[in-house]
Amino acid sequence: MFPRIITHKRNDKTYSYLHISESIRKDGKSTTRDIANLGNIERFENKDIENIIDGLIKIFQLEQYSLGKEVQIIKSLDYGNIIFWQKLWNKFKLSQIIKKALNKQASQVEIPVEKYVEMMVINRCINPSSKLGITRWLEGTCYKEMDSYSDLNLDVNYFYRSMDHLIKLKDEVECALFDKLKTLFSVNVRLTFYDITSTYIYGQQCPIAEYGYSRDHRSDCKQIIIGIVTSYEGYPIKHYIFEGNVVDSTTVQEVIKDLNSQFNIEETIFVGDRGMITKLNLQSIENEGFSYIMGVKAHQDQICQMLFDQEPIDWTTAQNYNENLKMCEKQATLKGFLIWKIKKILEENHINISDRKLKDLSDKINSLTNGHKVYYKDFKKILENLSDKIEIKICKKIFSTIKNYQERYEETFRFVFCLNPEIKEASENRRVMQIKEISEELNKLLNKTKDAKKSISTIFAGYKNKYRKFFNLNENSEQLISYSVNQELIEYQKRFDGVFVLRSNKNQQQISTRKIVESYKNLKEVEMLNDDLKNFVDVRPIRHWLEERVKAHVFICVLALLLKRTLEINYLESKEVTKPLHEISKVKLIKYRVKFSNREERYQEIPQVTSVSAYQKSIFHKIGIKNPMNLEKFMRGV
Repeated sequence: MFPRIITHKRNDKTYSYLHISESIRKDGKSTTRDIANLGNIERFENKDIENIIDGLIKIFQLEQYSLGKEVQIIKSLDYGNIIFWQKLWNKFKLSQIIKKALNKQASQVEIPVEKYVEMMVINRCINPSSKLGITRWLEGTCYKEMDSYSDLNLDVNYFYRSMDHLIKLKDEVECALFDKLKTLFSVNVRLTFYDITSTYIYGQQCPIAEYGYSRDHRSDCKQIIIGIVTSYEGYPIKHYIFEGNVVDSTTVQEVIKDLNSQFNIEETIFVGDRGMITKLNLQSIENEGFSYIMGVKAHQDQICQMLFDQEPIDWTTAQNYNENLKMCEKQATLKGFLIWKIKKILEENHINISDRKLKDLSDKINSLTNGHKVYYKDFKKILENLSDKIEIKICKKIFSTIKNYQERYEETFRFVFCLNPEIKEASENRRVMQIKEISEELNKLLNKTKDAKKSISTIFAGYKNKYRKFFNLNENSEQLISYSVNQELIEYQKRFDGVFVLRSNKNQQQISTRKIVESYKNLKEVEMLNDDLKNFVDVRPIRHWLEERVKAHVFICVLALLLKRTLEINYLESKEVTKPLHEISKVKLIKYRVKFSNREERYQEIPQVTSVSAYQKSIFHKIGIKNPMNLEKFMRGV
């Protein structure tokens, strides 16, 4: 079926009628048959034309057809996805928040910053483009058809100016959005999560861009570090930009202070990954009155090593978190750790002390209190009485260990050890395979007179380098003489296979072992945000070089993440957004040019929304758009 215009001459007048026809074969020849006559075009009122077009759209999906010279399609514009994300933007009253913050500034703002920011944020949700590319993207959207946007100057400089204004409002906008989250969705900040990522920058001039550990595997580019704080549900609350060479652990203290000072969060459990735990960070958290659940690098944490040494974990009797994870809780006192550590120092220096003298030392350490000042001369005397083999450097090392924990002697450490049996088995198998492979390559080098150092470096290049510690190499400048595998170290490492360790300053009455594990596993919410930052809103690469523009670009991306996260948590049954977003993108705004009279060149342009399926309508309904085809409301920007 297809529409066509039929003309008739009568009394020297020409009349045009709109017909619905179809192609048929009659007597072996192709011909057409009229199905319906929709009437004389010249007699149609505007409303009639709109009704006819609406009917034709439902039948033909007219963006794929042409109606002839009298009815032509001018444009097909993105519509469904625009009004969808605009609705989410309006739920937070983001335009009002930005305008209110702007009004507090002393300087005069001559452009509608909130509208330019809105378009940049929604662009990130639909089709992430460079600031230069946004203008081209807008030409294919319905924004220009909206009364409040039609007169906007879309020159790229207006977007840049809006970014410059926006970044000055960052703290105020984030605080206002946090209040909105509490009002709209009762956001839970009893637990707050923090994680960082990096993204690379093209160019060399940005002052905060530095070379550092690249999570994007782009060591050839400078980068910045992005830290994001989220609520328990996964809403982004606050974000930070750090120089590209900043170490993860050094970013925590600023974050902790802001949670209290900016957001008035008086009580929370701060959850962070293994790279965040330092003595200073833990003290900062406690100084603000917060608690913490932190991942621990078990291989590097000496208290963990002590707990492993003192009593190996019997995983067969450990508590099950689920079918793939076992958990076991252990506690240690600081004084117990100091005694263990001193014994280790003495053993490493081959100094044997009688049990009686070690007990005297233990009693001395156990007598320490938080208000007790430790002096070198006192412990020097004690240590000299232990053995005449204790040299000054050993004495200073032991004293430094004790002194390092001044005012913390009453502290108790709570650890939760978790084991994933599948990961444990995979780790063991991988190590066995790699050691076997490396051993075969080393065997080829034995007794060969060539540059052994260079060859060995090649063998242990890349990911294999971490296995070098398992090999004892005997070599000279020309050849590898012999090697051996350190089985003792391998057995020691086996204890950590498939194991991750958590630490908290909350006691058992305050939070259970299971809750600690559950809370830490929820850290994946912020990790998912970091993934969306790179793959959904496409933060990378950053092409700006002015520091404030770089920060504004990231802020726009985080605002887009907030909209996406809000959609996932509150309006969709799952976090799979690809299908529903693809469906609403099919809803277009079609602009038609209709010729009303053959006697004069009189045309009218008429906008019309394509038909909306039941599934598409259900998606719109979820976020509060009852009638996505209501153009009157759309034109007003309501």
